[in-house]
Amino acid sequence: MTAPEEVATRPVRDRPTWLVYLQLSSWAWFLYAFGATQALLRDEQGTTKSIASLHGSSFAVGGLIGAIVTAPAIRRFGRGVVMRITAVATAASMLLYTAPHASPVITMLAAALACLFGTGLLICINAFLLDHQGHAGAAAITEANAMAAFATLLGPLAVGIGVGTIFGWRLGIWTAMIAMIALEVVRGRHVSAFGTREQAVHESQIGRMPRSIGWSLGLIACFLSTEFSVTFWGADLLRDRCDFGPAAAAASLASICGGMFVGRLVGARVAQMVASEIILRGSVVVAFTGFVLMWIPTVWPLVLAGMFVVGLGIGVQWPMGVARAVRASDGLTDRAAAYCSISGSIAIIIAPVLLGTLADRFGVHTAFLVVPAFMVCALALLLVRPEAVAHPPRS
Repeated sequence: MTAPEEVATRPVRDRPTWLVYLQLSSWAWFLYAFGATQALLRDEQGTTKSIASLHGSSFAVGGLIGAIVTAPAIRRFGRGVVMRITAVATAASMLLYTAPHASPVITMLAAALACLFGTGLLICINAFLLDHQGHAGAAAITEANAMAAFATLLGPLAVGIGVGTIFGWRLGIWTAMIAMIALEVVRGRHVSAFGTREQAVHESQIGRMPRSIGWSLGLIACFLSTEFSVTFWGADLLRDRCDFGPAAAAASLASICGGMFVGRLVGARVAQMVASEIILRGSVVVAFTGFVLMWIPTVWPLVLAGMFVVGLGIGVQWPMGVARAVRASDGLTDRAAAYCSISGSIAIIIAPVLLGTLADRFGVHTAFLVVPAFMVCALALLLVRPEAVAHPPRS
């Protein structure tokens, strides 16, 4: 039986909150601009598709390393200091990635470093919002991710605009880099408001992570397996089912991003009135409905509508899944946020590869049946292991 959740409240949009909202948007801008630059970088470097694809692998491995090392770094230096270091280092990695005439080895290293430090920044942002906003943490993270989802639409657009100017594709990356540095200037010298070393040491002395958090981490793995399977392979499904060309198929993935933006925008408002456990269950049902709509027909308007509905459902799953895991951590916010990123990184590395392997053997349409399998697992976890009563953190 599901116990009542903590009373939902409205996020307080103070100066520190707006700063991390914009930081998350800058990271999301870069994340999707990075994807849009892959073909352009491949043409510039004259590499094969297999070699160029290693940029994505490097990116994912860097993210996994970042998820592992961030919590110890926070305990040593404090969340505010780590937030500053990771933001500046992420910007520096972007600059290295855009270095003219850089070899594939250099750009792969830059991709790995960017995701390593970017993941660290993401962990700090999530932990800060959940600590700073208290009971409104789930709504605040969802609201922050709604802004980030809008930035994912602008990042690739900036890359396209840059291609038509003297700056080239690098303009899309430079914009995010400049935003990262500008936000650190605005933040100023005092980073203690975002978490001190003393707070991190106190948290580390609380005790071990409750084993029950494993269920929420498994839920996050299911959520991100669904999200990245659809976003990585959705274009191939459109080419297979609707005879789209490569450019049209890639551009049409904006329907998923648009759905995620609307889902997070609406979800942030609904989370102020409805328990997130109920929202998460509903999100799986919505995403499953969208999958049916995008998988069965061959008429492209219906397939795109289905992709939008899938995006609508999955949009709230990552931010509310993180909030759920942190509530299960018994006050170990930084460690819980790091564990979420580790679980998510593993899912992102494995799930799209699994779908691709099945696509080579059975075809992309049949291989896509792993996506509803992830959804069913997520719903089962939500029903079998509902969130328990939220106890106050131990002191």
